[in-house]
Amino acid sequence: MPPDLQSALDKIIQHLPLPFYKDVGFWLSLAIGSFGLLFAILAWTEAKKAKTAATAAGRTVKLQTVTIELSEIGQKLDRVQPGIRFNEARDLLADTSRRVHRATSPFSKEPKLSEAIEAAKQAVQAAQNSLKSVRPTEPGKEAEAPDAVYYGIETDCSAISSCVADLIGLFEKQAFDFGDGNVKS
Repeated sequence: MPPDLQSALDKIIQHLPLPFYKDVGFWLSLAIGSFGLLFAILAWTEAKKAKTAATAAGRTVKLQTVTIELSEIGQKLDRVQPGIRFNEARDLLADTSRRVHRATSPFSKEPKLSEAIEAAKQAVQAAQNSLKSVRPTEPGKEAEAPDAVYYGIETDCSAISSCVADLIGLFEKQAFDFGDGNVKS
């Protein structure tokens, strides 16, 4: 290569900046950017875990609320005594039906709960049918057979109470997830 061409090329190279990868600022920016990306990924995974935990906590609270609601139903049914009047029994069973349906409807499609929920609903329906069979034909004649309403619904109230107790146990197990499914044999 002729010397004047070489000197011209040397002058051009002196005026060109260094390649970006030879600049310390590039490597410093790359390191800071990489750490930023790493921390963003870690924050995202932690946020995802936090969302899962919050969802599980919300479900646990809902299950415990339903358990309390079902306990109240069971206690009311256990207090049914001889001498209960038809209108009191009708109101009790209507309230029981409404509360059982409202408390269990969010869980009716869950395989572990659906059978017990359906049994409770059927028990309530059976009690309402039993009550209809002892309905006084005339309001004044209810006093002629004072315990007819009680004996007409007593067995059904016990059945509802048993179904509710089963549901309470299942809801408590769901709420506290004892990890039975995670145990390896």
